[in-house]
Amino acid sequence: MASLPKPPKYLLGALMCGNLLEYFDFFIFAHFSFLLASKFYPPISPLHDAVIGGLFFAIGFLARPLGGYIFGRMADFKGRRKSLMLSVLGMAIPTLCIGLSPTYAQVGIMAPIALIICRIIQGMCMGGEFTNGGILLIENYGWKKAGTVAGLYNSAAGMGSLLAIACVAIATRPGMPDWSWRVPFILAAFLGIVTFYLRSFVRESPLFENEAKIRSGENLKLLSSQHLRFVYRAFCVGAVTGVLIWIPLNYTSFYMTKVVGIPLHTAVKMTVLAVIGHNVLTAIFGWLSDKVGMKKVMMGACVMQLICLYPAFMLLHNHHFVLFQLIMILPAAMSYAVVHPLNSFDVPVLIRGRLSGFAFSAGLSIFAGLTPLITNTLTQLMGGSVVGVMIYIATVVFLGGVSLLWLFKESPAAQKSEFRLVA
Repeated sequence: MASLPKPPKYLLGALMCGNLLEYFDFFIFAHFSFLLASKFYPPISPLHDAVIGGLFFAIGFLARPLGGYIFGRMADFKGRRKSLMLSVLGMAIPTLCIGLSPTYAQVGIMAPIALIICRIIQGMCMGGEFTNGGILLIENYGWKKAGTVAGLYNSAAGMGSLLAIACVAIATRPGMPDWSWRVPFILAAFLGIVTFYLRSFVRESPLFENEAKIRSGENLKLLSSQHLRFVYRAFCVGAVTGVLIWIPLNYTSFYMTKVVGIPLHTAVKMTVLAVIGHNVLTAIFGWLSDKVGMKKVMMGACVMQLICLYPAFMLLHNHHFVLFQLIMILPAAMSYAVVHPLNSFDVPVLIRGRLSGFAFSAGLSIFAGLTPLITNTLTQLMGGSVVGVMIYIATVVFLGGVSLLWLFKESPAAQKSEFRLVA
């Protein structure tokens, strides 16, 4: 069996840096949502603000499956590298447009329309950005290190979110000019150009190049009967991960500010705690998955979440926010660490881009994109009670975990083959 050529020393660092900058572009909007609400639509009531803010946030996620399929198809037919080069430009341009967009007070209804268009473009590009970067790493480093490199790559995304939070903290300080929120978006667009330059040095996947030569002109269908199991598996991975990750990174801040009435700058500290812990744990659990198996790590995340759900939310209800965050980031990091290996394992090389880009992004979009809207609205409608949120999380995690347990069969022999060409 042929072995993979040794990957370039700079490959992991270049993709991690690019992932950090791209997620800074994307999540700066999420962390500025409280501030942008007053700029791009008129305030109505706390409930309407929660719903509208959640919809604006969700739009970027809901556009990911379409973009994931488009960029995934490009990755499967033209190469991972070309897809990643174009997706980074597609992120930088709408980010710059958001930073330069007129507000609702200046142009009325055109302001939220322009914002929606920019978020759709961002979401489409992220649909291919995140998945194709992970695929390129795994295909360069092989299955023996798949969890380690994927965990490090995903932890860099959290660093981008942390950088966005820092920008929010600076822009919302007393005495800052009214236009200060625009600066991070313009900076993010500039960093996107830097990412494009970094990726010009990235090598194409040798596994893709070899498979493309063998199957030149052959079009493997994503939704064929033999591939539907892979599609549903990737969808479930996205669904479970989406719910787990957005509770500590989004819901805690909402609950503290909208339900308890704690100042935003205090709630931001809880988000920072979650992001830092998540980044470190994602890298650790990625490494661990190479030792014990990716399936065990994912199943462990589902079981831990179901066991800890009630005591964790009782801590939240009693305002023990630090303990709540520390508990909730554990299953979130476990699942997030192994999404790329789970999505790619046993999947034919020439449909990996489309599979992860479409199926995984669909699961992530529906559940991560709508989770803030669903959880925030349930909390508002139930007068601050967390019971509805707990039921929602438990349902998604249980059904998704059971499906993955049934769908995923991890073969030790298959993992040992670094250059396995899957038909």
